[in-house]
Amino acid sequence: MILTARQLELLHKANGRLVLPYRARLTPLAQDWIRQKKLSVGFSDAEYDATVRKSGDASLTPAKVAPVSTMPYLWWCQGPCGTSKAALTAVAKETPLAAMGILSDGSKAAAAVKHLAHAVKEQAAAGGVLIVEHASSAMVLANRNPSLRAVLGTSLAAVEDGMTSVAANVLVIEKNKHTLVQLRNMIGRFCRTTRAPSEALQRELQEAAACDCPGGGSHKCECDSSGQSSVSSRQ
Repeated sequence: MILTARQLELLHKANGRLVLPYRARLTPLAQDWIRQKKLSVGFSDAEYDATVRKSGDASLTPAKVAPVSTMPYLWWCQGPCGTSKAALTAVAKETPLAAMGILSDGSKAAAAVKHLAHAVKEQAAAGGVLIVEHASSAMVLANRNPSLRAVLGTSLAAVEDGMTSVAANVLVIEKNKHTLVQLRNMIGRFCRTTRAPSEALQRELQEAAACDCPGGGSHKCECDSSGQSSVSSRQ
């Protein structure tokens, strides 16, 4: 869905604010119009009414979306992160999003990932949101666990891709990289609907995680919990 500057103008005039469908894309002139007006753009599960071109009016109609997850998403922040917590608090009013409740000092991402993986495995949580200083270690730790599929929240489009391509259940966001509106849109979109990996995706993930040891047919690969493999001869 591509929206023009004229369509944005009509939407803003009709609603007093600018709230677009999650999958909306803007023309260059529409982007310029937003910058000139200095408007904040929100996103929602709605569809743009194409009849606006004929009627001169503008409206959004409810979209058909998957049901909201009944299991909570758990969030954790690494150290102070006021803007991120403000976004999390706002999203928690509309979705089952709850604080992880561990590591009040917010210092160890590894412990947070372990706690989240256990909650997901025990079906006590649908997934989680990790707000970190640097994303690399959190991404590696999360994606090493078979219960978790992490995506890096660089943009709303990246979150959408992670949800649709790998049914991501962990959103990792670096602190101080996004505005409050951007954070709220990414986290809200991520926590809003239920999703699960298909059988085909599960097979692909299993194949990608399989250890490819150089031992050949006469050896058996035994991977330990640290990801390092040892090779033992078959008797």
